[in-house]
Amino acid sequence: MLVNLPQRLSISGMGGLALLSATHWMRKNVSDPAPVLSFALGVMPNLAAAFAMPLILAACVPRISSVPITANSRRRYLGMLLFTTFGLCGWELVQTRSDRFVFDAYDLLATGLGSTLAWLAFRAHAG
Repeated sequence: MLVNLPQRLSISGMGGLALLSATHWMRKNVSDPAPVLSFALGVMPNLAAAFAMPLILAACVPRISSVPITANSRRRYLGMLLFTTFGLCGWELVQTRSDRFVFDAYDLLATGLGSTLAWLAFRAHAG
């Protein structure tokens, strides 16, 4: 069975969402994690969201995910990737003024890493 590009993009994005769900489950169910695991559980939601969001959104936009992929398709994906990345970074910056949420510079780095991985995944799927 041939899996088309939008399906491949959404399956990859769903992998990021699965990682996000697993992270939330582990945060609730792992008591007293080791320092490395604690750090990973802290930044993983940002990495997973930055990876999943643009891939799933791109799968829903025919101008990005229709074959053949052109320079215009790549440019549109990059625009969507920047939109989601800046949105997640903006949310992180909003947390600097929140009493409920905690700002963490490592979350910004994790968002950047997740976005980079999303770009690489798009390139791998789109050819």
